[in-house]
Amino acid sequence: MARPDIRLLAIDVDGTLVDDRKEIPAANIRALRAAVDRGVHVAIASGRMISSIEIMERRLGLDCALIAYNGGKVLTPLGEGRRVLEHNPLPLDVSEPLREFARSERYLLNFYIDDRLYADSVQERNPLVEVYSRRTGSVYNFVDAEWIAGRETTKLILLAEAEEVSRLHGHFSGMLDGRANVLITDPEYLEIMRADVDKSTALPALARHYGIGLDQVMAIGDGHNDRRMIEIAGVGVAVKNSRQEVLDIADHVTSRTNNEGAVAEAVERWVLGEGSDVRGGE
Repeated sequence: MARPDIRLLAIDVDGTLVDDRKEIPAANIRALRAAVDRGVHVAIASGRMISSIEIMERRLGLDCALIAYNGGKVLTPLGEGRRVLEHNPLPLDVSEPLREFARSERYLLNFYIDDRLYADSVQERNPLVEVYSRRTGSVYNFVDAEWIAGRETTKLILLAEAEEVSRLHGHFSGMLDGRANVLITDPEYLEIMRADVDKSTALPALARHYGIGLDQVMAIGDGHNDRRMIEIAGVGVAVKNSRQEVLDIADHVTSRTNNEGAVAEAVERWVLGEGSDVRGGE
């Protein structure tokens, strides 16, 4: 069977593009640059906010499309003006009760308003603030919870210890059934987005933008929030360290983990073609 003509790569960040130290393996950088040299577009797909994804873009040395906030916002590359192709914020009837819950129960709740990260000022000394900032490079703006009231947020992340996140996932999944997409994207992160939004919903928008079909899109990921993206892409790739549910639905699984340059392997094998190997010296 002929190798698909891949024209767009949609790549998850944590557990996929970066290693466990949050660094991008050199082989990944070389492979993606080689793909771009052949006319392939690259989209970085992450739950992170735009400024945090742009850190990864600069490390790659590429001008990428961005799938931010787990699909909540889709943007063109800088060379095309970083235009917003789609923005799908949470409805207020979801975000307001969660704001009130977090305030009364004293949870750290991240709000993403106009591409800035806000949180209730009473949480400023919460140790999870430092955890999230260190992992993502995001900068908090602490304000009174009443300032946040009534403002549209692209998504929410509630941060807590892993056991508590697991418990709250069940609670909010039931409470918000059909009204929001509730995901555990890290042991300490409970993400809440609009019901009809995930990374997969960004792919048709980008495909239309580039004038290609979904069969010309390769998606690479590892986590629950990558599953639908991998399913609908023409070629869906799970990295070796993926969750079992992702391994089960992928078209291909890499033999390397995220720590070993899994993205480079996927690009070499299923985009650049047989015989390609851009690993070089590490």
